Amino acid sequence: MSVELKKEKFPAPSYTENVLADCFEDAKSFFLEALIDVDNAHAIMLAEQEIISDAELKMLLAAISKLDLDAIRAAKYDGSYEDLFFLLQREIKANCEDKEVAGKLHTARSRNDIDVTIYRLHLRKVALKLLNETMALRDVMLDLASQHHETLIPAYTHTQPAQPSTLAHFLLAIAENLGRDIRRLQSAFENMNYSPLGACAITTTGFPISRERTADLLGFSAPTVNSYASIASIDYFTELLGAVSALLVNVGKFAQEFLLMAMQEFDVIILSDGYVQGSSIMPQKRNPVAIEHVRAIASKGLGQALGVLTAVHNTPFGDINDSEDDIQPLVSSAVRDATRAVSLLANSLKAATFKTDTLRQRAEANFITVTELADTIVRREDLSFHVSHKIVGTAVKAALAVDKHELSPEIVQNAAREVLGRDLSMSSDEITAALSAENFVNIRTIYGGTAPEETRRALSVEKEKGSADQKWFEAKEQHLAAAASTLKAKIASVIDG
Repeated sequence: MSVELKKEKFPAPSYTENVLADCFEDAKSFFLEALIDVDNAHAIMLAEQEIISDAELKMLLAAISKLDLDAIRAAKYDGSYEDLFFLLQREIKANCEDKEVAGKLHTARSRNDIDVTIYRLHLRKVALKLLNETMALRDVMLDLASQHHETLIPAYTHTQPAQPSTLAHFLLAIAENLGRDIRRLQSAFENMNYSPLGACAITTTGFPISRERTADLLGFSAPTVNSYASIASIDYFTELLGAVSALLVNVGKFAQEFLLMAMQEFDVIILSDGYVQGSSIMPQKRNPVAIEHVRAIASKGLGQALGVLTAVHNTPFGDINDSEDDIQPLVSSAVRDATRAVSLLANSLKAATFKTDTLRQRAEANFITVTELADTIVRREDLSFHVSHKIVGTAVKAALAVDKHELSPEIVQNAAREVLGRDLSMSSDEITAALSAENFVNIRTIYGGTAPEETRRALSVEKEKGSADQKWFEAKEQHLAAAASTLKAKIASVIDG
């Protein structure tokens, strides 16, 4: 039985409405400039390799330079061209005196290698912006830490008061996390910054092109190697999204901490008026909305990143639409939201103040200093920690039984007699000193500890890392700027003759 196929001219209305129109708008928003850079770099390379003539190069570069970018950005998809690439080819052809020369621009290339190249050109730019904002957030943490080496705070485990620490120790913990986030983003940038251009459809070309030259003109570190992998591999963005996801999980946890601090029940941080909102009905409210938005935007960005990773999971290892036009804007959006969340958190905290007196009082409350009393008893009395722990635990229970919320030397000695059958050799002053939050913090001088001398050392190390990261960032920006300048100068020199 024969089947009669319904003939419908491409693009079908539904395909236009649901695919091509949206992809066209996305391409204009994200990839227009990158596509033009690729056209220019490829044309220059073709001439240098004597695949086209110098006269043809001049005609092509002049035609590209005459593109009306504002008109292209304003254009609505009408189905007369398949996508932005073909619209540009049409406009370049219209700007060429010899229409056949326009077709030579597409020698030794494919939309496949063009697409994965422009995706990388765009992503490395937004990745650097996120890196810069993450470094700025770490700088805020380090600046705040430098002001609070002696500021006592309660540290929490399982959301319960646990042991005394310092605000510097807490902020340095955040900075250390951010340092690892920065290194992950740097690694993602480095691995992304290789040029697939010249891989063509998937197997390169028989023309004697120079992939090294186009990579250099576009500011890439080098060409990618295997042409199949150049087209098929998507880890240039999955690695970035992995780094972004780790960062956003961290940012969400940090935001939660500062939101708790801003609760009236905690009441230990005051955000600047520029980052709080009042209520339309409750006159007393100072809602910490900026930090709420940090958490919400970070969650949104993480959701998008995980959505992309889910969408590309188990897709074929080759040229496939699953990892191209429809998904690339979501990759960019995830990075953009990460940048927003990080920037907002940095600026909110830069203008915040801490209630140091309240923090200090809580560092002495809820028996959270007694671990050091137990440690001191071990050192002074030559007892096992098990026995010392029992003495101090007995003392705490005794204090609570008489509605006391701190230990006195008398209660401790009573507990010692109950457990040991004798008093401790420690004096009342020594017991009191062992229960001091300040002593608790200052005695922890070991590597990574809370003592101000150690947090000052740690701060110095983190600042050195920050300086190295800043140099790395500036080197990358300068390299990209130099490549863009070189490409622009080469175009001008050819056009001007």
